[in-house]
Amino acid sequence: MEQFAAREVQRYIYLRTGRLLPMITEPNGALPAGNLILVARKDRQLVRGGAGAELAASLDRLAPQSYRLKTIPNQQSPAASPRRLLVTGGDDAGTLYAAYRLAEVLEVRFYLDGDVVPDEPMVWKLPELDESGTPLFALRGIQPFHDFPEGPDWWNRDDYLAVVGQLPKLRMNFFGLHTYPEARPNAEPTVWIG
Repeated sequence: MEQFAAREVQRYIYLRTGRLLPMITEPNGALPAGNLILVARKDRQLVRGGAGAELAASLDRLAPQSYRLKTIPNQQSPAASPRRLLVTGGDDAGTLYAAYRLAEVLEVRFYLDGDVVPDEPMVWKLPELDESGTPLFALRGIQPFHDFPEGPDWWNRDDYLAVVGQLPKLRMNFFGLHTYPEARPNAEPTVWIG
C-alpha cells in the first residue's frame, strides 16, 4: 500500500503541475540530493533516519490510520535549500490517507462520485507542511440504502467499485450492506448484487 500511496502522490502532483516526478522504490544506500518526498510508514528506516528526537517522538505516537505530513530540512545540508517532505502514517492505511491529504493541499477535492482537479495548473514547489490527522471513529464509511442516484439495485459491479475506490480518499474504511432475510431462497441483495 505504501507503493500505491507513492504512485498516488506522483499522480496528483502530475495532474496539478504537469511534472512527472521520478519515483525510487526501496532505495539502496544514500538518497539523492535535492528536495524529496518520502512516502512510507512511520516504522520504516527511510522515515526514521532523517527524524530528530522531537519528530521521532511524534511519529511514535501515530496510531493506526493516523498520518503525518512534515517538511524537514535535509540532514546532509540543513542550511541549504533541499528539504524532505514526510508523507507517513501509523500503518499502511494512515500512509495512504497522508497521500490523499497531500493531494488536498494541492487543491484536489474528493467526492463519492469522483475527483475534482482544478483546470488551472499550479507551479510545483515542495509545500511547507506540519500537520497530523487522526480519525475520530474507528469505522467510517457508508451503508447505502437507496441513497444512490438510482438506488443500489440498479448498480452494476463497476458502479460499486467506483464508489468503493473513492472511500479511502475520503478517509473512510467501511462499506456496509444490509439484507432482508425474507423471500427465500433469493433475499433482496442476491438479486441486485448477484
